[in-house]
Amino acid sequence: MPPREFYLKELHYTCRTLEKERVRRNILTGVKITLFVGMFFLIYLFARHGEALYAWAALLALLLFLESNVIESKLLARVAFLRARENVIEDELSYLSGDFSRLDGGEEFRDSKHAYSHDLDLFGELSVFQSINRTVTPRGKQILANWLMSQTLSGEEIRGRQEAAREMSKYHNQGIDFRATGHVRSLNTLSSEHAERWQHEKAGFSRQWTPYIYILPAIVLSYWVLCFLGLIWYGVPLFGSLLMLGCALIMSKEINRVHARLDLFIRSFGSLRDLVLLASRTTPLSRRLQELHETLFGKGHDAREAFSSLCRVLSAFDQRGNIIAAILLNGLYMKDLHLLLRLSRWQETHARFLPGWINALGEMDALFSLANYTFNHPEYATPIVREEFLLNTREMGHPLIPEKQRVMNDFHVDGNHEIHIITGANMAGKSTFLRTVGVNLVMAHCGCVVCARFFAFRPTRLFTSMRATDNLAAGVSYFHAELLRLKQLVEIARKGEDLFVILDEILKGTNSVDKLNGSLRFLGSLRALPVAGIVATHDLQLGELVTSHPRHYFNYCFEISHDDDEIVYDYKLRPGISKNMNASILLEKMGLC
Repeated sequence: MPPREFYLKELHYTCRTLEKERVRRNILTGVKITLFVGMFFLIYLFARHGEALYAWAALLALLLFLESNVIESKLLARVAFLRARENVIEDELSYLSGDFSRLDGGEEFRDSKHAYSHDLDLFGELSVFQSINRTVTPRGKQILANWLMSQTLSGEEIRGRQEAAREMSKYHNQGIDFRATGHVRSLNTLSSEHAERWQHEKAGFSRQWTPYIYILPAIVLSYWVLCFLGLIWYGVPLFGSLLMLGCALIMSKEINRVHARLDLFIRSFGSLRDLVLLASRTTPLSRRLQELHETLFGKGHDAREAFSSLCRVLSAFDQRGNIIAAILLNGLYMKDLHLLLRLSRWQETHARFLPGWINALGEMDALFSLANYTFNHPEYATPIVREEFLLNTREMGHPLIPEKQRVMNDFHVDGNHEIHIITGANMAGKSTFLRTVGVNLVMAHCGCVVCARFFAFRPTRLFTSMRATDNLAAGVSYFHAELLRLKQLVEIARKGEDLFVILDEILKGTNSVDKLNGSLRFLGSLRALPVAGIVATHDLQLGELVTSHPRHYFNYCFEISHDDDEIVYDYKLRPGISKNMNASILLEKMGLC
């Protein structure tokens, strides 16, 4: 089923279900009002007539009212989930229509000094990250950004992500539910950091007192039994209960602190528990997903059981708000101290697994984004990792250009020491092609599908120089910024690391003669380094390098044609050097000369 058709079908189902749940909620609200009013009316009748039947009926109404509150809470949670699911589906429909505005572009990851992310528009509005990212956890978002910015050179790791994303894309409904669940109670980075610190905090309970919180309640309860049997005076067990109350009172400040921190943790990671439960509903087949499931649900460190037990501890802490119950339970068996002990044991047993659970769920979150992108683009190719050449593509285009406007091109690079020089007129497609190659390479390293009919590559570090910028405050001119960028490239390559470089009009900041001479010398020096790549230029003379070094330099161009005053662009890559330029024609058409 095509993605748009699938989303429309799911949106219709979600909206219809949401409407039903809203009707149920309205009915339940009416029932609650009836029970509440009826309860007081029955109490009035009991007070007036004194018949026990009215009292029992009022008690039944109260119990039904309390139960209806429980049902309502579940119903409200269901309605919130369905609303979030509706928004998730609408996000995807907007995306398929070319509207990215509802999606997070990862603006915080922009870095003009990065090896390639700034030049390739990986982050920000209308970016690669914005088109892929569907993460709902801070850790998942960070992992996805790291995959884009830190290329893995492991073919096994790339294939592992591909297999996991392909498997998850087959269960796209689960992916939608995963995102909706994450949006109902969304995590933010700050609360996540606070909550992660909680795992290292001690519950403030000295384990040397553990025997006493069992022995003392046992003795006091025994005294109360003897008291009710009339064997001892009531003052003896009462003294014991007051003693236990005093112990709980002494620890009350610490108990309140622990309760507050636990409440913050659960509120911060409440969605984490729900996401863990959702992730546990499938049996993974791919190796990487099996490893993640083992981390989350392995024997002895099952995140489902751990989070469920922790929520029960919090629920017991919350009951301390009932003063009468708190006095009775602390006076009988020091409930608050037992809660501290339970929490301390939970931390001892499970806290060390928290980082692993957070990372595993974050990676699953990132993989759901790759799976979602795979589902949205069934026509895209899954990259093949090959060692015999650097890059081999057929019908490759830029994924951010709308399909009707996108022009596809073939491209091939055998190995190191190959520099492909691309010439062409202004606006003929040189820079777009460079970004097309770079973006698809980054996505391929990430484990994502790419905008091509066929795409095979050898994992290699990428470096680009396309948008050097000056910095007046730091005293760095435009030309100096270009040189610093090229110096960074050479320093990396001299370490012996293979590089695929993408350079757009190098040395723009100097005069044309100096630019040509400098470019010839720089490209000549690259032959001695473990470098391959693409260089776009307006200097047609650079194409003469092919004559002297035919095994290292290759000429390609984007050609234009003139029809009277009209310029025709076809954006198709051809072998050879460009013959037609357009600057004078464009100046004349715009009335500038």
